[in-house]
Amino acid sequence: MRRLCAALRALGAIAGIGVCAAPASASVQIGAQQIVVTGTGASATITRSPFRLSIQQSAGQAALAEVPNSSPLPEVQPPSVYPTPLGGAPEPGEPLYAPLSFLVGSATTTQWGGGALFFQGNQETGLVTGIQYSARDVLSAQPHGTGVRLTVSTSDPTGRKLLVTVVPGPGDTIEVTATPTPSAGVAIMSDSFASDPSEAFHGFGGRHNAINQHGNDFYSWIEEENSSGYPGSQSIEDAAAGQPNYMFPNGPEAAYTAQALFYSSRPYGFLLNQPQFARWRMDSDQPDAWQVDVYGDMLDYIVAPGSATQAIKSITAISGRERVPPAWAIGPEIDRATNASTPQTPAQAQSEISSDLATIKRDGLTVNAYRPETWTLLTSAQQAQLVTRLAHQHIHLVRYFRAFVASPSGGLEPDGDYAYAVEHHLVVMNPNGSPATFSSAYQNGTAALLDFTNPATVQWWKSRIDQALDQGADGFMQDFGEQVDTDWRFYNGQTGATMHNEYPILYDRVTRQIIDQYMRQHPGRQIFFFTRAGYSGDPGSAAYENAEFLGDNTTTWDHASGIASVIPDMLNRSVGGAYGPDTDIGGYLDLLSPPTTPELFDRWAELAALTPFYRVHNSGETGTNMPWALGAQTLQTYKTMAQLHISAEPLILKLWKQADQTGIPVMRPLWLTDPGDPTAAAQDEAWMLGPDVLVAPVVTQGATSRSVAFPQGCWLDPGTGATYQGPLTNTVGAPLNTLPYYFRCGTHPLSTPAIPEGCPRPSGRLTATTLGPLRLGMTRAQARRQLPHSTHRATRTMDVFCLASSGIRVGYASQRLLTPLPRSQRRRLLGRIVLALTANRHYRLRGIAPGARLAAVAKRVRLGPGIRIGLNTWYLFHDGTGRGIVKERGGIIEEIGIANASLTRTRGAARRLLASLDPG
Repeated sequence: MRRLCAALRALGAIAGIGVCAAPASASVQIGAQQIVVTGTGASATITRSPFRLSIQQSAGQAALAEVPNSSPLPEVQPPSVYPTPLGGAPEPGEPLYAPLSFLVGSATTTQWGGGALFFQGNQETGLVTGIQYSARDVLSAQPHGTGVRLTVSTSDPTGRKLLVTVVPGPGDTIEVTATPTPSAGVAIMSDSFASDPSEAFHGFGGRHNAINQHGNDFYSWIEEENSSGYPGSQSIEDAAAGQPNYMFPNGPEAAYTAQALFYSSRPYGFLLNQPQFARWRMDSDQPDAWQVDVYGDMLDYIVAPGSATQAIKSITAISGRERVPPAWAIGPEIDRATNASTPQTPAQAQSEISSDLATIKRDGLTVNAYRPETWTLLTSAQQAQLVTRLAHQHIHLVRYFRAFVASPSGGLEPDGDYAYAVEHHLVVMNPNGSPATFSSAYQNGTAALLDFTNPATVQWWKSRIDQALDQGADGFMQDFGEQVDTDWRFYNGQTGATMHNEYPILYDRVTRQIIDQYMRQHPGRQIFFFTRAGYSGDPGSAAYENAEFLGDNTTTWDHASGIASVIPDMLNRSVGGAYGPDTDIGGYLDLLSPPTTPELFDRWAELAALTPFYRVHNSGETGTNMPWALGAQTLQTYKTMAQLHISAEPLILKLWKQADQTGIPVMRPLWLTDPGDPTAAAQDEAWMLGPDVLVAPVVTQGATSRSVAFPQGCWLDPGTGATYQGPLTNTVGAPLNTLPYYFRCGTHPLSTPAIPEGCPRPSGRLTATTLGPLRLGMTRAQARRQLPHSTHRATRTMDVFCLASSGIRVGYASQRLLTPLPRSQRRRLLGRIVLALTANRHYRLRGIAPGARLAAVAKRVRLGPGIRIGLNTWYLFHDGTGRGIVKERGGIIEEIGIANASLTRTRGAARRLLASLDPG
């Protein structure tokens, strides 16, 4: 709608169109020396001679100003390579820093394509050459709605002029557009702004390299599969030289979601409101100025002066805010990935899916959603059986779609889809009218990108989504979208030069419209989808999607594309309206890096626990490495962190609803919550979950501690009870299975986890002799009558009531266990409960609850010596007339309970009890 309004303004046709009305308090004053455009919360001042624009807050505080106009002479731009091949450090060229400059000449880029297995559509290199000119004086000024339209002279000796509009934007913003007339020969439009060495630039989408782009030179172009770990060659080593966190093939700033927006510390927000390739020099070659170049003959940007919170509210209201997802969608999800190089056979796919669901049930995992990428390899009967089985386990089915069709399909869509889409012209075309094909990474297939500007493609896409939803799916991953080449042709007449960055917006919009229509026709259905590629705009992709996954992180520890890259990526895109960053627990891309290790998986699960999503989807080459396949320790870590995530779900939904009103994200960088604090501004491995939870995961291999920067105020460690008075930087312990997180003192932001279906509802108390409705000495029959509706698993000497971690486990005395006791005691205890355990945080014994840290428990009660059984350590303590017992792993109390006093009088007796019952 805003683009329509801009077009109407340019045609002078704005009058009488209510939807394009400017803010009621907007006005324009045209004076002999200056022109002032005033909106509700922002104003712009234009100096007429020489031309210069500055933007202020409503109270007059300066926010952003173009560099001073010294009326520079035209400047030759000698041939300059940009982008640099293989993502090498950019050549600075000879940029002209002046208000509203433009290059007459040539600015071309080339993309990886054709046989580029992983990098289709990514930038490869480019060349810029020509003569640069700039604005001189305002020749004329006319009211333009509540803004102004200017004709500005330039240094171009041919008499070329600039048509400039400055108008109040929505909310507290100012929008500026500039077009040369005539436009023939203009290859780049630029603007340059005054800065200083202390100015910070936050945002720009899902970039890994930094949370402040000051000093960097990069571009806005969505790109796929940039990562560390590619085999070294001299050319790659040369490209990487001097660039920390280098990624092949496009350098450290490459991103799947390349938002063309940022927030400055001065303070203001800035949105480049157009999809063409754009270069950003953020004080990179001058300490006192930054510049944006757009490859095209028009410039359109929006400025939101004011604090970061004000600017974020204004910018995301334009570019879009991800919708609040259904509550089920933020719960734990497990994906069964296809193998990229050697996809599964139908028999393998069926076997893996069946095994996954059986293991989820056996191990008591709380799983809200399951996504089998190999769905199309199943027969229709198997698909129907899977839907039924998932429903019985209270698990939502999530499907997989991608932006292209391929042959062979790799099991990711029906094999006939490629031939059908090509035959019916549903795909993007080459200039000669042939289908624009490229290589698919799945079985080296041939792929073609779907053309969503074609109504026939939209209808076909709708049929696919409707069919999936009719079959029982409640959501899906919407993958890819970065592949567009600049010379490809679309049904609507556009080329890839504008459609490359625009494509994911259109892709998401079409899907959103289909889903919204389906939900209207099926009241009560709550559909969710998440994407990979994304871009900003008016609006951008965030306006349509529910969430974005981060792309294919490598199974490594590095800051370039491994686990250490996750937090900067999440924080950078969140402030642009992408509130649901979603990481693959364990990483994904292992083509050239080692498989996911248990330690890496554990740390990734800890990192994801207090983010909006908790999803396993790792290993592109060997298939998903499930938590249960990496050992008992990793499985327990996964379960512990899943329960922590579940306890945060109400808070996440609350914060997301607030974000859709205010723009302030669920995950908040510390530079946003503590503006002006240089320590907070540097934190790229920590975040705030709302105002009261500080999260600081470990992302360093082998580390058992980390430094935490505590913001202003009092902070409580909920596991140990320790408090920290900020601002303070302190080293804290963080062994495996431990996520350092802290509450603002006096707050209780996380909830008690919900009880899964089939689990015993918390009732009663945990005392020296009772655990809820159960008591020591009960028979097995009596215990089962107390919990008649709970699912359970039985062994010879144990009952597990509910297979999830909210359940209760009880052990019964066997003849062998009782052998050392007198006959009278043996008769009295045989077959009766002698041990009762739970991980449910509803229960407490002597103030101890599951999830507490062992160090804190040791301060509260006198624990006996540890008893090591397998991977677990057990501790006993006296509780009145009975014996309390806790199970510890990794410094965390996982279960608490009670034990028969006669069978735990000595350490040896207690060991015999635990070993004979094998409680795990």
